[in-house]
Amino acid sequence: MKILLVEDEKLLSASIKMVLEDDGYACETAYTFREAEDRLVARLYDLVVLDLNLPGGLGFELFEYIKAMETRPGALIISVRDGLTDKLRGLDLGADDYLVKPFHLDELLARVRSILRRRHPEEPAELSLGNLRYQLDTHAVTVADAPLKLTQSQLRLLYYLLLNRRRVVAKESLSDYVLQENVGMVDSLDYLYTHVKNVRQKLKAAGCDVSLDTVYGMGYTLH
Repeated sequence: MKILLVEDEKLLSASIKMVLEDDGYACETAYTFREAEDRLVARLYDLVVLDLNLPGGLGFELFEYIKAMETRPGALIISVRDGLTDKLRGLDLGADDYLVKPFHLDELLARVRSILRRRHPEEPAELSLGNLRYQLDTHAVTVADAPLKLTQSQLRLLYYLLLNRRRVVAKESLSDYVLQENVGMVDSLDYLYTHVKNVRQKLKAAGCDVSLDTVYGMGYTLH
């Protein structure tokens, strides 16, 4: 699960990020309204943890971007604003929960888990499209029931595309997922183009009836 944390207090942001990552989530951070705006436009997330008082704008205004996402993420507001009016406004805009500062990190983590459980009540045993199958427990991939051998990076790439099948996935979002903890070590997308090319060739050679297409200027789609 991928989380965007929008919080301008850097010490608090670092603490929340550490707790989320220790619990197994992939967490990206944004410290300003503009940074959050850019990330929401370019990437896919399962949950946005959002402060309201941000340099450059109010967190409330980011909900137009959250709502516009095809795979709309959950939203947890964290704020010093404890008035009923702000809470109701946040929930009316589409927030799943509202947590008033200061709070214990364990409580925040519990609320994150609760939101994600509600939004993903049952994880499927596999992801599939056409004659392509990806087993989530073993990470085994088959085409027409025949095993398909992929590298770890190729498995991540295929998983993320299958998770967002029939949707356009931004290059930057796909790159971040494939690289994960090594995201800051690569300064171009050349490696991604190579992985996409190799996965496409392997699918074709295996007789897969699924297409991995490039949407120029945007990213990729599996359909």
